[in-house]
Amino acid sequence: MSKYQDWLLDYLQTHPDFIQPASRANEMINNFLKPGLQDLCVSRTSFKWGVPVDFDPKHVVYVWIDALSNYISALGYDTPDDHLFRKYWPADVHLVGKEIVRFHTIYWPIMLHALGLPLPKQVFAHGWLLFGNDKMSKSKGNVVYAQPIVARYGADALRYYLLREMPFGADGNYTNEAFLTRVNADLANDLGNLVSRTVAMIEKYFDGALPAWTDAVDKDMDLPLQQHCAQLPALVSEQMDKLQFSQALTEIWKVIGECNKYIDATQPWVLGRSEESRPRLANVLLTLAECVRYAAVLISPFMPRTPERIFAQLGIADEALKTWDSLDTFGKLPAGLKVCKGEALFPRLDIKKELEALGYNCEEIFGGLKEETDRLYASYSWQKIPCTVEGIREYVIHAVPPKELREKDYPWEEWFIQFDEPVHHVLFMHDQEICNAEVPIPEGDTQHPAEICGRTWYYYDDKNSY
Repeated sequence: MSKYQDWLLDYLQTHPDFIQPASRANEMINNFLKPGLQDLCVSRTSFKWGVPVDFDPKHVVYVWIDALSNYISALGYDTPDDHLFRKYWPADVHLVGKEIVRFHTIYWPIMLHALGLPLPKQVFAHGWLLFGNDKMSKSKGNVVYAQPIVARYGADALRYYLLREMPFGADGNYTNEAFLTRVNADLANDLGNLVSRTVAMIEKYFDGALPAWTDAVDKDMDLPLQQHCAQLPALVSEQMDKLQFSQALTEIWKVIGECNKYIDATQPWVLGRSEESRPRLANVLLTLAECVRYAAVLISPFMPRTPERIFAQLGIADEALKTWDSLDTFGKLPAGLKVCKGEALFPRLDIKKELEALGYNCEEIFGGLKEETDRLYASYSWQKIPCTVEGIREYVIHAVPPKELREKDYPWEEWFIQFDEPVHHVLFMHDQEICNAEVPIPEGDTQHPAEICGRTWYYYDDKNSY
């Protein structure tokens, strides 16, 4: 390692984009390279797991030497069939967690250089997702499960928050309150309101059919918005190439915000009062509809389900109008498209009520079924019992209510999540149905694991005692 120290330091200083964000490069240079690199032993003898060294059975290959070499060995490097290596190497970017930057930006470049191979073009280190400014921990009780959030608000809303709120490369902080606030402000108020108002006004003033472009142009109002929207694909591409997803979304939402201001400035409801102003009204609504189309196309990498809902409201069935390539020219929406106002893309949320719902308060989750649930559970006497399985502290035994209760659309997925870790949960089964899924029980097998809500659950039938 020490042999290549000066070379690597020079390389990092002459290739400032090789390690991103720049703060990670400074960390490697100041904490490791400038103080002096220590030579690295490429094998270990203190444990047996690993790839054996073929000339000395007492040694196994150091795990990072093995892991890093997989980037090229998996492509067929140094084999008779190395066409994949020649096609894909050097990689455009290694995307890694910040805690393993040293291995990818010091060990790996030196290994490649020693082999006479080109380095990847960039190593980008992403940060951690924090919860309430702290690392997620079962013992601290700050675990946030994605399933109930996705079930309640949709995956697109959560994807948007994570990609918009958190600059990629830095640590990001998640709280339910911040998530709900962002959904209301950006998705319900900005995007959702723009789509709803645009489609509603086309329905009201043009019987739901897109009008044709006219000569009634206000250069001071129309052109700035149209030009900004036309430039948007390039602005988004620039940020995406830098892996700055938050900035890419910021660029899109700038145009969305300008559209909402454009509505207030042009006042389509006033233009719609007279026939003389209808040509002007047509241009205003077409400008808005085209901006909405641009936004729908550009958000598709971040929110893959939402664009189709927007296209449906705009009446866009032509797949060619849904592509990135279709954004080469502003104004491609054809006259005559029939818009159709649909459900709100993102209904506005009552944050206080949503925070209470996300607290998984057992009584609220049970709702009107609580009395019946209590009655059904009263006949059972299961309790926590010690577990002899190594690595599992204890089992928690709960009885699953009979089928008569589960047929009432009971929110079992939320019920599962309420229990504290680090215990494993055992469900006492009355039949093979749970969570609206069939769970096969092999004959004679009274214990087997299954994945529900991201956890391993051990099922027992009710014909056995424990």
